[in-house]
Amino acid sequence: MIAATLEQKVWTNLSTPLYPNLYTFLIGQPGIGKSRAIMAASGIAREALPEMFFGSTSMTRASLSDHMNEAKRFIANIPFAPIEYHSLVIVADEFSVLMDQYDTALTAAFVEFYDCNPYSEGRRVANIRIKVQKPQLTMLCGSTPSNLMHTLKDYVWDQGLMSRVILVYSEDRPLIDVFENPPMDKPKDLIHDLKLINTVMGEFTWTQSFREYLTKWRNAGQIPVPDHPKLRHYCTRRWAHLLKLCMVSNVDRNGGLRLDVLDFNRAMNWLVEAELSMPTIFQVGTVSPDSRVMDEIAYFVKQHPNGVGEHQVVNFARMKVQAHAIRPMLEAMQQSRQIIASAIDKRGLRIFTTPK
Repeated sequence: MIAATLEQKVWTNLSTPLYPNLYTFLIGQPGIGKSRAIMAASGIAREALPEMFFGSTSMTRASLSDHMNEAKRFIANIPFAPIEYHSLVIVADEFSVLMDQYDTALTAAFVEFYDCNPYSEGRRVANIRIKVQKPQLTMLCGSTPSNLMHTLKDYVWDQGLMSRVILVYSEDRPLIDVFENPPMDKPKDLIHDLKLINTVMGEFTWTQSFREYLTKWRNAGQIPVPDHPKLRHYCTRRWAHLLKLCMVSNVDRNGGLRLDVLDFNRAMNWLVEAELSMPTIFQVGTVSPDSRVMDEIAYFVKQHPNGVGEHQVVNFARMKVQAHAIRPMLEAMQQSRQIIASAIDKRGLRIFTTPK
C-alpha cells in the first residue's frame, strides 16, 4: 500500500525512471488469512486516501483500459504545465476472480502497465480511442497454490507477467482467540502515515555506501539466487524488485528520498524471506489426479487399524482409476511408504496398513 500511495510521485533514475509500484501475490491454503490481510491493507489505504483509484476485482482488458484512462493525476510543475500520469490499484483477495482463466490480452496489459510504458487502444465499437502516456498499475492479490497453478500453466512462467510478481507464501496458521481479539477500529497512526507519504515527491538519490553495497551484490551474482526452474525469468528482475523495495523502505523510515545501506538491508531481507518459500508454492500447488487417488486409498487403509486385505483395497481403487493402473499405483504407494504390506493372508494376498 505504501508503493501504491507513492504512485509516480517518486522515482529513481537509472537510464530511465523506475517507479516503486509492485505486483505482490499472497499465497497460502484456504483459511490462512490472506483475505483478511489484503482487505485490512486496502481498508487503511481507502480510509487515508479516498481519492486513490481502485480497479474492479474482475475485469477484461477493455475495462482495465477504461479504469486506467480514468485514473488521471496531475503534479504541479510551475512555471511549466502540470505533469500528467495515470495510476491505478487492483486489490483482489482471490486472483482467480480477477482472471478465472489465463487471458493473454489482459496479461499483456498487466505487463505494459507495470513498466509504465505509453499505451494506446482503439476500438471500432463507438469509435473509442484511448491514449495514456504514463500508465502505472499496482496489484495486491491472494491465491491458493492450486488455483495459481491451475490458472497459470507451465508456459506462462516463461513469459513476462510472473517475472514481475513477488510471491509471498506462508503456511503459518496462528490460533487466534476471537473472544480476546474483538474488532478494532482502523489504526489511526497508519492512516496518518499514509497521508504523509502521499505528500512525498521527487527523485531518489543515494549515498556512496548504498551504491557500493548494491554494486557489490550485483557483481557477486545477486546471491542468494532462487534456483527453481519456474523462477528463472523472475531472477532477471530481482535487481528492479530490490530497488523498488528500497524506495518503499526509505519512505517508510523518513521520506528523505536518499537511499542508504539501511534501506538496502531491509529490502534485501524482505526479498530473500519471500524467495526462500517461493519453491514451496510449486510443490504444494501441483497435485496430479493420481496423487489425489493415492491419498484416498491411504485414507481408506488408515480406517482399518488392524489391516485391510488387498482385495478390499483393489475393489476400492477400481472405483477411482482404471483397472490397469491399480497395481502400479499400489506399488508406488508402498515405495513411498504411504501404505505397508504388513502380512500375507492364506490366499497369498497382502494385508495393508499405514505407517504409525
